[in-house]
Amino acid sequence: MTEEMQQSEPVSGERLPAVTVGLFGPRRLVKTMSEVGQEVAERSVHGVRFLTGGYDDLSEAEERYLRLRDRIDAAVFPGPWAFDLATTGHWLTVPSTHLPLTGAALYAALLRASLTIKDVDLSRVSIDSLSLADVSEAYSEIGLDTAQVYDVPYEGPESVAGFAAFHREKWERQHTTVALTTILAVERELRADGVPVMRIAPTRSSVRDALETAVLLGQGTRMGAHQLAMIAVQVIPTGASRAESGDYWQQELALSTHQKLLSEARQVGASVTRRSDTLFLVTTTYGALLRLTEQFAVAPFLGALTAQLGVPVAVGAGTGQTARAAEANALMAVEDSVAAGGKVAVYLDGSSDRVDLEPGPATTDSAPVDGTSPIDQRALEIVTSIASAMSSTPGRQVVVDVESVAAIMQVTQRTGRRMLKELVEAGLAWPLPPARSTAGGRPRQQFRLLTEKLD
Repeated sequence: MTEEMQQSEPVSGERLPAVTVGLFGPRRLVKTMSEVGQEVAERSVHGVRFLTGGYDDLSEAEERYLRLRDRIDAAVFPGPWAFDLATTGHWLTVPSTHLPLTGAALYAALLRASLTIKDVDLSRVSIDSLSLADVSEAYSEIGLDTAQVYDVPYEGPESVAGFAAFHREKWERQHTTVALTTILAVERELRADGVPVMRIAPTRSSVRDALETAVLLGQGTRMGAHQLAMIAVQVIPTGASRAESGDYWQQELALSTHQKLLSEARQVGASVTRRSDTLFLVTTTYGALLRLTEQFAVAPFLGALTAQLGVPVAVGAGTGQTARAAEANALMAVEDSVAAGGKVAVYLDGSSDRVDLEPGPATTDSAPVDGTSPIDQRALEIVTSIASAMSSTPGRQVVVDVESVAAIMQVTQRTGRRMLKELVEAGLAWPLPPARSTAGGRPRQQFRLLTEKLD
């Protein structure tokens, strides 16, 4: 891939400087990052441009980075492995982050596997890189058992060397039906050996979050005095809220929290990343954190979110010279806030004493949430059309499959599969456990439409 560049023209009189972010990784992934970068640049009111450093093999990563290092203010790597290699190799020269691989990426990989691999059993798979907690949470949400799901987490660069052998051994013993990997080299090796394999790739939403974080890192680099700040928001669901909300209480609470945080964070130009159904990270700058806390007088988000969600919320804020340091401080701070039952928010910067922040007003003057902003407009149009054709009963769950989507939208089944994939990636549909057919054959995959997000 030739080097590409996207740029957003600086606004006259802007207070934040233009920044340049380097995008590094396998060429296909960098192409996706570049496309998302164009969207980020177009929405930015400050000058933003992205330079691409795609490669065919990880051995080329350092050379591609060194070619661009004098022209970038921040960098985005494809995952923790490449990021750690750059750090331990001492060739990292600017604040950097990497694309997160969480349950959302696993959902998309499972959906692709169910649609493209014959006779796949999603309850018998091997997975690398993701933590056991992420895998267990993802499987729990789609109602699948993990008794025959084998996972080996990423525990540093040295752990990657054993990924291919791990997957191959499980396949040869007939313990699994497909291998899910995050590493391009592992995918190539397994495919050459005839092992069914699918790569876990970050969703476009995750890519967008990482790029927006990198822009903030780059602005901090250019302005010097602007430290990176992160705010961890932890929802503390009670037993009563779980019982009252039904099977999908956790997903619905997570969607509501994410939406409200986006509305609040938009006021200070911050970005929001969903780490799990109960944990969210807001990335901003120290100056914005000062405004949110009114010079460390009140807790950001705490009072408003607790009142709006109806469940306790814990908030921890942290600052640091790098994304990792700020995130570590924020996560330690939110643990202290959880221990206090969400009565106070906690601020840590790694050097000074802990600061406890009292909740602010229970109401918020923030602008109404624009439900379409974090969701792809095309996906919204698709789910609206399908839901309208499937059910006219308010509150009724809408469950579809490839055949029904193809019939409603008057498209081929192949296009119907692609539409369902778009809905899953946009967070507008959940894969359900395959429905067993009394006539035998491959179970039919069904999906529940999250029509509550259309309200």
